[in-house]
Amino acid sequence: MRRIISFCLILLGFCLLFYPQIEKKFFDTKQEQLLEAFENLGDTSSYGETVSPTEVQASSDEQELSLLDGARGIIRIPTIDLEMVIFDGATPNSLTKGIGMIEPYKKIGIHNIGLAGHRSTTSGKQFNRLDELTLHDNVDIQTESGNYEFEIVRTFVVDQSEIEVLKDGDEPLLTLVTCTPLGKKNPTDRLIVQAKLKNN
Repeated sequence: MRRIISFCLILLGFCLLFYPQIEKKFFDTKQEQLLEAFENLGDTSSYGETVSPTEVQASSDEQELSLLDGARGIIRIPTIDLEMVIFDGATPNSLTKGIGMIEPYKKIGIHNIGLAGHRSTTSGKQFNRLDELTLHDNVDIQTESGNYEFEIVRTFVVDQSEIEVLKDGDEPLLTLVTCTPLGKKNPTDRLIVQAKLKNN
């Protein structure tokens, strides 16, 4: 009986030890599926010129489409090796799947777009490495209507109540928002990274 209990405790210990890696692998796999599904929605090359995007979407795998419920685009930040799908709203469901667009009614390339992402102690997950970004780093946004390139212009920390950072200004902005410091339970501060739209 003691051997069985010892074995179970050792097994539990291994599970706890490797849980962050297992969780990260699961999350990365899910992101790959989401990214592929989003990119495939706009791919009409294999269907011929006479097929409309609506027909392509209708013929897509239903599971892919359900994964993309509320998807707005893809965010890529090469400096920190980030590539994730953006979803409507900063709800728990959206933030579990990817990056949340805080005010979904706003238009990318016109307004100040707030994008929220979680941070966790699992390396490389969501907005974990946001604090590594510096001035002039690029943030690319891909949507079904077009691609947008932004350049980081400032980073700073605010209290969670300071929502003025999301106000529209004179030029299109991207405002990336995440909790800080990393690893603190229920932090009240937010790390803000703002980028302006590059002239294309």
